[in-house]
Amino acid sequence: MKSLFILFICVSTFLSAQVQNTFPYKNLDLSEQLLNKDTFYEGQANKDKRYKVKFESVKKDVQQPERYLVVGVTDFEGTRQEFQGEIIFKEKFRVRDSVEGILLFGDFNFKEKPEQLSGVFIGKIRVQTDETLVKTNMAGNVTFKGDLKKEDGKTDQLWFGNFHHYDIDKVIFR
Repeated sequence: MKSLFILFICVSTFLSAQVQNTFPYKNLDLSEQLLNKDTFYEGQANKDKRYKVKFESVKKDVQQPERYLVVGVTDFEGTRQEFQGEIIFKEKFRVRDSVEGILLFGDFNFKEKPEQLSGVFIGKIRVQTDETLVKTNMAGNVTFKGDLKKEDGKTDQLWFGNFHHYDIDKVIFR
């Protein structure tokens, strides 16, 4: 019985260690960088329609420091929708041939408030910045890419960022 208890403790410790997020910037607050100085992120839906996103509030989750709770508005060809959701940062990588350059990767999940064209936007976030900029809350290049799943069953591929991409398919996401 004692050996079963020890085995149970070992297995549960191993499993909990596997699901922990090891994002190295948990102690820093990236909220200001994500707010994008209160301007819209701009991008495209289905490679030809203009899509814009503005965060009105970004707050770091105290219980899960790699998680950010967001509230904002989308603008899809003049139709505005409010949304709320989360961004969870997961990984950091150094940029090759750069002393200070880093890439931050994570996931996001935004849900538009129920209206006629509402949906859920799920995808990946990529931040390319400088390590000194992260520590001083200065923005780097932020890009979001994913799918908007609408209530009518249709799915749109979307991307948006705080700078213009000439070919979003060449941008690496993890």
